[in-house]
Amino acid sequence: MLSLSSIQEKISSLVHRHKNTASEVVEAVQEVTIPTASKNWDFSITFVGGKDVPRGDILSSDPFLEAYLGNPEDPLTLSFITGVHWNTLNPVWDAKWELLNVTDETELILYIKDKDKMKEDTPLGKAVLILGAKLEGSQEHELDIVRPDGRTHGKVIVHTTGTRSYGKSTSLSKPTTAGPVRYSRHTSYAAGVLTAENRKFEFYAYRLRLYHLYDIFGTDPSQYNGWNKGYAAAQKIFGDNYEGSQIRQALHNQHGYLYRHGRTTQYNAVANGTELGALLHGERLKKDPEQDLKMVVFTYSIVPKGMYFSETGAAFFQDFMSKHAMHANRATEVMFSGEFRVFRDEHHHDDWTLMIDNNSGTYSPRKEDLPKVKKLFEANFPGLTVITLDHEDPVLKDIRAETKRIEAETAARQKQRFSLFSSMSSKSDEPSSPQEI
Repeated sequence: MLSLSSIQEKISSLVHRHKNTASEVVEAVQEVTIPTASKNWDFSITFVGGKDVPRGDILSSDPFLEAYLGNPEDPLTLSFITGVHWNTLNPVWDAKWELLNVTDETELILYIKDKDKMKEDTPLGKAVLILGAKLEGSQEHELDIVRPDGRTHGKVIVHTTGTRSYGKSTSLSKPTTAGPVRYSRHTSYAAGVLTAENRKFEFYAYRLRLYHLYDIFGTDPSQYNGWNKGYAAAQKIFGDNYEGSQIRQALHNQHGYLYRHGRTTQYNAVANGTELGALLHGERLKKDPEQDLKMVVFTYSIVPKGMYFSETGAAFFQDFMSKHAMHANRATEVMFSGEFRVFRDEHHHDDWTLMIDNNSGTYSPRKEDLPKVKKLFEANFPGLTVITLDHEDPVLKDIRAETKRIEAETAARQKQRFSLFSSMSSKSDEPSSPQEI
């Protein structure tokens, strides 16, 4: 079938050649496809920043923004979060969110909060923007921030570009997002001393706010991958006794340490496989362009709040009872967990490739769920080649054996062996780590 422009060209050609008989014109017109006008909207939204936002502390704030496309209490509601800007009343977030198939008159609810490192984040105020036909085209909005006490103070600046839904967007049954995936990268210098992988002594833990988690894994936690009741270490962690309680508190403290927010935390977004590869390996490849990235292993856990992971290092993780339970913040069930590698595949056009598995003794994710993992990453990172392997796969076993050999050589070079968290008590009466964002 032809588009309108194509049919115009065809008719013009017929006329030019003096062959514009009625039958030919009718035949050409019948080939025209006129798209049905969509009632819904696609939006590109940029949360630009704030002006004179309320103070969360005596003198200033550490503001960030949460956005919800509908009811914030509904787990299926699409949501978005910016990074934190420290010690300012005029933050510049410059964070973009792509939305598809949004129903006319849909509320976009914005919450401005003050990040607190030691306790729950402080609500600073709320703003609302109604998405739909009135926001067609490019517009900039300065929205009043309504404080919890009902008074207005400060502005949130939002830029929107709205167009009628088209193409694949019109076939969606509900609003969705085209990303990009937001991430936070948390730096630990103490862990960097242990790994000693570079002279900067920096160790990174990452959180990816993956979309489509509930669409793919569902909303019922009982259908997720629960802790492995046949695994001795997991029995100790999740045991209903004093020892289990102490271990879980220690894992909680460790999670809070690695994923705490501060001035060195980096916030940004990755939209495709190339950007994911640059995030994880950009600095490494600058130092050693020939390094075999397939030997660089990351340990991960996926929970409803996103994917938490860090590079797996024998020296750093030797004192952890469970890396996966730590990344999952002692959750009794995860959507998935295991290990992954990101590398360029010389056998597949040198494309960036994710090789991801279910190698987790603590949760022992089901082999049958691997297709869900593949679907998840292909949806979040267009252009990324995704290979899923069961932990018993012979190919993966060979790669793991070579990786362990390299890790053993690295560990042997370490002159000091001590626990990163030896000074951290695991007593259950200690204050919890700060709330995550």
